[in-house]
Amino acid sequence: MNFKVIAIIIILSLCFFFGFKTISSYRNEISNQNIGELKILKYLPRDNKLLFISNSQSSDIRSSFERNFNSKNIDGIILIKNSILSYLGIDIGDNKLEDLYNNELTISTYNNNKREKDDILIVLKIKPEKNINDLLNLSNPIDQNDEIIKIYRENKLNYLNYIYKTNDDYIIASSNKKLILDSIEASNNWPETKNNFSAEILRNFKNENNILFTTKLKDNLFLNNENNIQANEDIIATTLALKNKLIIIKTYVINNKKNLDIFSYKNLINQNEINYDNYQISIYSDLNSSIKYISPLINNFEKRLLEELNQYLTQNILLLNSNQDWIIILENNHQNNSIISDIKQLKDFNKYSLEKNDYIYSVYTKDILEEEEEIIKQSTYKDLFTIESDKLFMISNTLIKDGKINSISEQFFELNNKKGANDFIYKTFDIKGLDSKETQYLSFIRNLNFMFNNIINFSASEFKEISKQSIPERNPLIYSEHKIEIFQ
Repeated sequence: MNFKVIAIIIILSLCFFFGFKTISSYRNEISNQNIGELKILKYLPRDNKLLFISNSQSSDIRSSFERNFNSKNIDGIILIKNSILSYLGIDIGDNKLEDLYNNELTISTYNNNKREKDDILIVLKIKPEKNINDLLNLSNPIDQNDEIIKIYRENKLNYLNYIYKTNDDYIIASSNKKLILDSIEASNNWPETKNNFSAEILRNFKNENNILFTTKLKDNLFLNNENNIQANEDIIATTLALKNKLIIIKTYVINNKKNLDIFSYKNLINQNEINYDNYQISIYSDLNSSIKYISPLINNFEKRLLEELNQYLTQNILLLNSNQDWIIILENNHQNNSIISDIKQLKDFNKYSLEKNDYIYSVYTKDILEEEEEIIKQSTYKDLFTIESDKLFMISNTLIKDGKINSISEQFFELNNKKGANDFIYKTFDIKGLDSKETQYLSFIRNLNFMFNNIINFSASEFKEISKQSIPERNPLIYSEHKIEIFQ
């Protein structure tokens, strides 16, 4: 359910905010109001699991959209938009969405104890001259206002079951009638019944236009939650913006009680803006968390070798990758050589070492003769290289040139020194220049493309994540940034 809702949010964002071809003079007269001051917030019942809120205006970026996408792309977005509206139970007929929508939208979900699927509540503002009939395109028009209307379409599924129009031109639609009643009650008791995300909007995101809030790491598609610890009161906030052909997605774990806001991340993010000599993958983390990011780029022998090496290494490593060449750098505990010697994948490999400038260079090679279909042939295995100094140990599938050793060492120590004595979590991921084969670990990209049948093609061009937590702090700093290309 959560994936479908977030997918709907992304596509509706494209349709509402990026896909309009015409802009009415009415919209151009409206200023882009502070998102924390939108009246739509008063219609949000408390205790939602997920909330998306937007005040984006299509006029802000229409020219950029039309400049960067061709008519086929736009037709694809319109096709998906119509499919989503149909899934929700909305049929605008001959109306244009841009002529109905009035620059305020929220989508939220709530637990439903009677069924597995969460309930959904959508609130949007429409033009004063528009009404429910314009959204439902019913054969028998609805005349009454201020009444909850049941949505029914014969022989069709509709996720939204009820709809209501307020006197101040807000449409409230939900899968559950009680949520609409709760929404009306919340508006009558505003501001005493402020939504649980209202304070965060004003405190952190008043200058943003598209924000997604969730309360659980597992409900957020954009954070790697496998090894992160979350406090109960944490909120995960994600901002979405379009720049040329990129959707830029930034996600933060914030906590009002602990004064953990987006400003807490500025210094951490700036500290990690390191020049990695254009390495495609730069990860400072434990090897276990890093392997999946490099797996699509290496052969089966190297995968087995790293998986076996992972059984011995517990400290953070720096993993650098360029094309298919990779390097792992770690502190030398003077047991690393024996660890390498115990690796089963290197059994029967020949080792040769050479010392130069306080470094010991070693190469592990294997060349054998094998019989296949009664033919004798030579089999050459991928070489493995190690470089050892008093402080560092490096493992690589290619020989590192002398000139690079110092810069690689500096990068490792620069990151290693940022890990404080009390930090039991400190990880940084910087992955860029990806192609479709290398985004297998970003499952939400694959799922988006599958869900929309590749009509809209999403691909990741860059991914960053920083996570940090210290003793005795209960709240982690977790930040991620995705740059998602559309129609590439």
